[in-house]
Amino acid sequence: MPNALVRAAAEGLPSISRRQVLSLAASSAAATTLATISLAQPAEHPDIDLLWLDQEMAEAEAQMNGANKACERVGRKADKLFPPRPANWEEPTMPGHLHEMYAGMLVRDLAFPEKWPAPLRAWQKAIDERRAAYRALQEAHQDKVDGIYREAGIDAAEAAYSARSAEFFRVGHRILAMPAATLEGILVKLRAADKIAAEKEALISIAADIRRLAGEAA
Repeated sequence: MPNALVRAAAEGLPSISRRQVLSLAASSAAATTLATISLAQPAEHPDIDLLWLDQEMAEAEAQMNGANKACERVGRKADKLFPPRPANWEEPTMPGHLHEMYAGMLVRDLAFPEKWPAPLRAWQKAIDERRAAYRALQEAHQDKVDGIYREAGIDAAEAAYSARSAEFFRVGHRILAMPAATLEGILVKLRAADKIAAEKEALISIAADIRRLAGEAA
């Protein structure tokens, strides 16, 4: 029964798995079914639009990869100019006599620094000031790094990559939204789905193709 899987899809099975689609595409019986549907083949391929989009997606992918490499080159150039990173922050150890003072406090007063003994408040104030100075040092370092990136051209490089990436995914979704009339068109959809990680969208689209083709063959 060469049409068993196709007819099952047409009769409203709840889902069709990727393995089933690949098995359908690989089987000679399925190929015969799809060939029979297009027995009187026209001069133009039934899925010519999908084939053109397949080429368009390959070109978009090449341009996206090129833009990504440009970003990497800018990054490597900038990395060589970065200033040294500030040392990691380490919380100072509380002196023993202050630790004993802290341990002797009432639990209900621990959450209220204004109730701490003066030596503890002075210690905590000094720690807060050192921590704030460290954060300012980190922010100044990051400002320098950002400035080096900008001077190296990272903003333009990332904008170009974002545009190329958006175009790549746009073409991929156009492929999955287009009906397929042949096995070749279905394979184009599978390739596109793999590249943009849209397997669920592809299975829904291809299942609709199979149901439609099964109805035409009935």
